[in-house]
Amino acid sequence: MTTAQIWEYIGYLASITVFISFLMSSVVKLRWVNTIGSLIFAVYALAIKSYPTAILNFGLVGINIYYLIKMRKREEIFSAHYCRVDNEFLKSFVMFNGKDIQKHFSNFTLGETDSNTAIFVYCNLTAAGLIMGKNNGDGTMRVDLDYATPEYRDCSVGKFLYKKLKSMGFNKLIAQTDDEGHKNYLKSMGFVQEGNNFIKEI
Repeated sequence: MTTAQIWEYIGYLASITVFISFLMSSVVKLRWVNTIGSLIFAVYALAIKSYPTAILNFGLVGINIYYLIKMRKREEIFSAHYCRVDNEFLKSFVMFNGKDIQKHFSNFTLGETDSNTAIFVYCNLTAAGLIMGKNNGDGTMRVDLDYATPEYRDCSVGKFLYKKLKSMGFNKLIAQTDDEGHKNYLKSMGFVQEGNNFIKEI
């Protein structure tokens, strides 16, 4: 394989990385992946002596880093509020996000669940997440739905919520899932697998 062919493949890699970045719903992930793709593109452009392309992509790297820093410093105000399980807004929220919810909670159906507790998480007054489950009355909740919208799927909703639940009277969460992605999320949030259950003491 010649050097020219290697650089050509690097150019393809950069193009694919930039393309993938625009498929991401999370703005933070989009900018991180786009930064990587733009940086590879800039190096590729320098190698083939396409200096205008290199300048453009180095500029994109700088812009992405600027906004990533700005987003990191941005103050996000989270709040959690109880909601009736038969609330119309809750029904609309679940219906609107229905396809995405079913990807991760295929066994959850709003009309068939015996959940008696629903808590919305808001970020800057925008509904960012919803947890529904069965409050057993002893500080334990069986979690049936623990959903964050794609824009807030960076674990920030979960980190806030699990701290907040303690002040709301809960000390133990029990969840079950067959979804590998959700299993990884639960483990990252401190849940411990015990048989078919994932348990978190809070």
